[in-house]
Amino acid sequence: MRILFVCTGNSCRSPMAELYFNELCRRSGKTGISAGSAGVCAWGGAPISRPAAEVMAKYGIDGAKFRSRRFSPELAGECDLIIAMTAAHRRDMALIAPEAASKTHLMLEYGAGGGDVPDPFGGSTADYMRVFSAMRPALDNLARILLK
Repeated sequence: MRILFVCTGNSCRSPMAELYFNELCRRSGKTGISAGSAGVCAWGGAPISRPAAEVMAKYGIDGAKFRSRRFSPELAGECDLIIAMTAAHRRDMALIAPEAASKTHLMLEYGAGGGDVPDPFGGSTADYMRVFSAMRPALDNLARILLK
């Protein structure tokens, strides 16, 4: 199973989701499930943002090899489940890859409540940590569902 996390620039929210979810998969010993990420407005090949890398490092996860990529119909077609950070991302993805709409969900649907994951771009490492802390329960729940 292939999961794709999508945000705007693929530099903070979706890379943190990808890296953390893949770490959960690694720790579980399950094979056959992996995550990637993309951005609806991303430039391909950019590294993870410094504050996002710092947050991941606090969890023992190295983001040095991460490189951004742009969401596309081809990429959507390769994935079984697509997780958007906001309702606006979900709408943008439906315009870019309408055939993938049925497999697209919002990140916080998997956590308590729902709503959008706020964008920490340009903020401090503490801002990024707050955003990751909002995503983490949803990522943990998603892992519980898929890695059982």
